Amino acid sequence: MTRSCAEEALQNLANEERTNTRAMGTDIDSFHYPGLAPLIGNPRALAELNKMGLDDIRFWQAVIISKPPGGPRLYWHQDCFMWNDPRAYSDMPPMIFLMYYLDNTSRVNGCLRLLPGTHRKRHDLHQTGVAHDRETKRFANPEDKRFKDYPGEIDVPVKAGDVVVGDARIFHASHANNSLYERTLITIWLHPFFSNLREETQSFLHTQMHLHHASWPADSLEKIRPLIPTYNGNAKPMEWHRTPDNRLE
Repeated sequence: MTRSCAEEALQNLANEERTNTRAMGTDIDSFHYPGLAPLIGNPRALAELNKMGLDDIRFWQAVIISKPPGGPRLYWHQDCFMWNDPRAYSDMPPMIFLMYYLDNTSRVNGCLRLLPGTHRKRHDLHQTGVAHDRETKRFANPEDKRFKDYPGEIDVPVKAGDVVVGDARIFHASHANNSLYERTLITIWLHPFFSNLREETQSFLHTQMHLHHASWPADSLEKIRPLIPTYNGNAKPMEWHRTPDNRLE
């Protein structure tokens, strides 16, 4: 079901959208694809996260990312957007990603790249701008520092069906796809220890998830029911904060 859902989403994508996200490949939100529900609510993955000490987990969003043949490098970026929450500066991640790969990956077809330790330590890349700005997504300037190599980076090649679990605060990127075939993955963003987040953060996640996924069929929502964020307080949803302040040393 996951593969057919991804293929449907790619078929629905206009060429202009591909151009606007050239460095990513695609950036297709889960909003209109309830077929992703079994993957998002995958009980085996959630059990493994619990074994890692991550519980009270809530879902925010998933994205279908597919880099076509000839697609350039993905820029270095970190995905945390809650740097105003004290949790962002602690050992307890406020946000994690699960990357499910539908294809084998290597340096040839654009495997994941990581800069270990950057989820807890400041790096020069923190000064290069926020993630996912329009020009960087379009690969408008290949000389941008966010497309360069950096000391200490590592490659993460995987097999089709593998899932990579990562801290959303870590700087990550990908190599170019120099193969003849599309390279596709599903990224799912989750928030462990939801009850420990600021109320404004809980309010934001509650509002966003229900706003964008409320139209999913009841059977799809049931598959992710344990992950649906619920907030009943009066705090206003937080504003996005994509850049860490001086609390990150």
